[in-house]
Amino acid sequence: MTRDELEKIIIEFMDRNTTITLACCQQDEPWAAAVYYARQGLDLVFFSSPSSRHSQAFGRNPRAAGAIHGEYSRWEDIKGLQMEGRVESIDSSWALAKAIATYLRRYPFVRQFFSDPGSISAELATKMAKVALYVFRPESIRYVNNEAGFGNRWKLEIKDGRAVGEPVKD
Repeated sequence: MTRDELEKIIIEFMDRNTTITLACCQQDEPWAAAVYYARQGLDLVFFSSPSSRHSQAFGRNPRAAGAIHGEYSRWEDIKGLQMEGRVESIDSSWALAKAIATYLRRYPFVRQFFSDPGSISAELATKMAKVALYVFRPESIRYVNNEAGFGNRWKLEIKDGRAVGEPVKD
């Protein structure tokens, strides 16, 4: 498989799905949290509360693992992405504006939280006022495709949101 072929498969898989489970570890305490994401290249942006357990952990140790997969009733059908990388808060105004625009394109219903806070409950508005944007930057992505055989995986290295090198059957 070529880099372009694998990158296309990965991007299409990311675009078909909406949720990534991110794993972190803080003081030998593992934790995982599922979040909605929007894709920027091969980076994934997401909202979360800075006080959440995973955001606190990423603030101390930005190393992360992520998994995206669909719903399958048979192991022979499983397809998914397994990733290693880093989670960073988005702080610069330009990066923040770009990430919000990307997120709103993917989830237009979120626009009402920003444009008409009065249209949502006071409790939800209070929670939305406390969220921040983060980015998961994969450093490697493995594409799992059990339809091609049990444990069939291809690994792609990522640098600065772009695929580098040739894929490796893993």
